[in-house]
Amino acid sequence: MQKTSKEKRSIFRRIKRQYSKGVRNIIHRKGHGVHSPYVFNFIIRVIEEKARYYAYDKIEEQYKQLKIQSKNGVVPKPQTLKYYKLLYRILNRVKPQHVLECGSDCGLVDTIFLLANPDVQITRVEESDYNTEIPTYYTTNLLPDLIYIHKQTEEGYKQIYNHLSSKIKETSVIIVTGIRSTKHSYTNFEEFSSNKTIKVTIDIYDYAILVASPKLNKQTFKIGF
Repeated sequence: MQKTSKEKRSIFRRIKRQYSKGVRNIIHRKGHGVHSPYVFNFIIRVIEEKARYYAYDKIEEQYKQLKIQSKNGVVPKPQTLKYYKLLYRILNRVKPQHVLECGSDCGLVDTIFLLANPDVQITRVEESDYNTEIPTYYTTNLLPDLIYIHKQTEEGYKQIYNHLSSKIKETSVIIVTGIRSTKHSYTNFEEFSSNKTIKVTIDIYDYAILVASPKLNKQTFKIGF
């Protein structure tokens, strides 16, 4: 059966995506070309870390269950196990006390937050409530050490970015997933990451880590993972 134009475009996008990620993994690994001591250390000790953490056993166990459940249509398809382990390493390093979580996935992310810090306080807001819940959060809670943004619709990203742009504190870390899910999603992400309070953007193709710190210079790094 001949493929439709839509199917051909989808195949082309997948091929282009894999090619781009492949090239990046060859060129931008192990801190090559990175002159920022902070980012180089983050790449070597967090992104490229090969040590096995005790928490991986729990993450792998829950991930296997989620894979089975997603095949049966019980929960959405989880992200890769490689990503969840990276997320744990990030959280284990940052040790956030107060987290603002925008959106949700199949539950493993919250487990990882608790594995990294059992005392963490997580507030989750959903897309249907962003316009009310995010402003409310900032009037009734301590400013978050970490903001976690799950993959969103384009409108969801816009609402989150609009509400957060003037509220980012200078010691926050922001993790955004699905930054290249669509062309417009990436354009909106670039605009958000240009915020003057955000100093370092670590672009890992599908995800990004944003660091707000007055001690760092404004830079963007594209990293293979």
